[in-house]
Order: sequence, then structure tokens, then C-alpha cells
Amino acid sequence: MPIEVKNLTHVYMADTPFESRALNEVSLRIEDGEFVGIIGHTGSGKSTLISHLNALEKSAPGMVWVNGVDLGEKDVDLAKVRRTVGLVFQYPEYQLFEETVAKDIAFGPHNLKLPEEEVQRRVRNAMQQVGLDAKYAERSPFELSGGQKRRVAIAGVLAMEPSILILDEPAAGLDPVGRRDMLDLIASIHDRGVTVVMVSHSMDDVGQLCDRLFVLNHGTIAFSGRPEEVFVHGDELREIGLDVPECTKLADLLRKKGFDMPEGVYRMEDVRNAILEQLGKGGERTC
Repeated sequence: MPIEVKNLTHVYMADTPFESRALNEVSLRIEDGEFVGIIGHTGSGKSTLISHLNALEKSAPGMVWVNGVDLGEKDVDLAKVRRTVGLVFQYPEYQLFEETVAKDIAFGPHNLKLPEEEVQRRVRNAMQQVGLDAKYAERSPFELSGGQKRRVAIAGVLAMEPSILILDEPAAGLDPVGRRDMLDLIASIHDRGVTVVMVSHSMDDVGQLCDRLFVLNHGTIAFSGRPEEVFVHGDELREIGLDVPECTKLADLLRKKGFDMPEGVYRMEDVRNAILEQLGKGGERTC
């Protein structure tokens, strides 16, 4: 099992007037090859939680295991953990600093003391994975578009060849086309066998991509399960500052108009099929 969290609690500025409990006895499991979404309002504990998954943060009480390794152990090999768990921060393009795209992507592999031939292989492979043509290798990353910069930053993480990839709001700040391209890129990385954990506030994004969801509210897990199991809690989600996907809203509206719509519908094709079934047209027509 790639990730297991048990009774994880994290308190910032403990025993001071500014004490803040970011996580409160959070427990979860993420299986090999899953695509998991972590969602919640600002301040719900999402970023604190993912910071524990590659030991950027450590807490007591509570335990975190990655591939069976207890991250709380004093002698844990943190370098190995961070090779296994790649963490892409929100707006990762702000962390670019090298003269060329290739050098930026090669930074992590060079720190692993790998042979130069292996470093260059990883750079080429990572660029290919994120859809960057080889012609960009010698370009300055600061000359690229915002979406291209983000791809370079993600390539730098992929060059470490992690088996688990964690992304914090990967589509934040992108225009609609860039957002679509970024989500397609993440889906393609998952299709290669990488376990993916994506933090997002977009219900449409997580509904489209994720196998399971964890909804955080004030440092605790309010709901978890498959998207359709979570999105049936529309009123409760709204109460904690979230919402449901647009397709779920449409299905709710149609239900009020007399259509027999399944609960928890969140994809357009499911709404379409339910409407056609109601109209007695089967799958022969398109909307």
C-alpha cells in the first residue's frame, strides 16, 4: 500500500495564543495506482496533510507510512522518501531558476549523483511525458508561456521517477484551454501507473479524474468515497464552503422537473444517457 495515515494531528504554534489545529486525527489509505482527490475550503488542512506525505512536515500524535516505511522514524531515509513521493506545489513555475529548461529538469537527478547519461535520459523522458518538444531543452524557462513553465516544473519532479505524485491545485491560474491541457497531462501520467493525489477546490476536476475523494473540513475528514458517493451530500458540501459539479446541479434541477435522475450523477455523459432513457430514445440520438 503506497500511503497510510493514522490519527494524524498537526497543531501550528502550539501552546501559544495563536495555536491552530490544522489536522485532527485524520486517517486514510491510498492504494497502489489510485487517483485520489483531496478537496476542502481554504484552511481545511489540505496543504498540511500533503506536506506530511513526503515528510516535509512531521507530527505527533499520528503516523504516516509510505510503501510500508514509517515517516516518523528518526532514521528514515528522507531522500529516498522524496524520490518515491513527488510533490508539486501550487504555482510550481515560481520555483524555476536555472538558465535552461534542461538544466532545471536535471537539477533533482544531479542531486542524486546519477551518471550524466542517466540524468540526460531522465530529462528527455520527463520532457516527453509533459509534452515538451526537445527544441525547448536549451531555451530559458523564463521565456516560456505560463502553461509551459508549469510543465517544466512538473517535469523536474517526474525526472526523479516517483511512484507517487502529489499535486497541489495543479490547474490554478490557467485559462480554460491551459486547464484542460493540464488535466489531460495529469491523467496521462496516472495512465502510466503512477499513483496520483490531487488537491483541488474544483469539484468538476476531481469528479472527472479521481477514483476516490477525501473532503476535509476544519482538519477532519467530513466525507470520503467514490465521487458519486460524495456528491450526493450536496447540501452538506455547500454548508462547509464547497459545491457540487455543474452536471450534478443539472441533474438535481432535472429531478425537480420530474426526470428520474440517478443520485450522485456528476458527468455529462451520465446526465445525457439518463435524459435519453427518460425520453425513450436509448443511445441513438445525441444531445
